[in-house]
Amino acid sequence: MAVSRSKILKMQVYTPSGKYVGIVEDIGFEPGTTEIKLFIKTRVGSTLTVDWKDVKTVGDIVILGKEVEIPKAVTPTAVTPTAPTTTTTPTTPTPGPTEKKICPYCGKPATWIPQYKRWYCYNCRKYI
Repeated sequence: MAVSRSKILKMQVYTPSGKYVGIVEDIGFEPGTTEIKLFIKTRVGSTLTVDWKDVKTVGDIVILGKEVEIPKAVTPTAVTPTAPTTTTTPTTPTPGPTEKKICPYCGKPATWIPQYKRWYCYNCRKYI
């Protein structure tokens, strides 16, 4: 029996021993093969990829044909603030958002990129 994508999405997934794994988040294909993959959002918030061949049955829930190890969720690490560094004031004014510059190639407005301290034209896709 064929199972449609719309039916299987958001279904609960369990191991053969009855452990809750998570919810089917999506279905995908591996490029260059005919293998179908289930993307499961686990109970701890991580994502688990399971081959379709490892699915035992689909009804009101999905039961896998083998036990799986649920990857642990990635916990964000705390960012420790650092002391601000002192900067010297430049003697020449730095171009900023208040200035406007026009691209000499296309005539469209250019954008100041502070990281590179250069003007960039998104239309021409190059620095000017």
